[in-house]
Amino acid sequence: MTRARWQARITYRSELGSIDVDHAIEELSELHDLVERGPDWNAIVEIKITLDPTRASHPVDTIEDAQRR
Repeated sequence: MTRARWQARITYRSELGSIDVDHAIEELSELHDLVERGPDWNAIVEIKITLDPTRASHPVDTIEDAQRR
């Protein structure tokens, strides 16, 4: 199974407390559709996006490493 490049966690406010919904996405532009699909975007507390480290195309530890490539 191929893993997605990005992991997005959307935290929503609910009457029962915060609810985290995890999404695996390949392109950041997909996040727009996830948010629009709902639940209502007014209930979003935060969105956290992380790069799946197993999908890194080459080892980069710092932004300086990336600039040298």
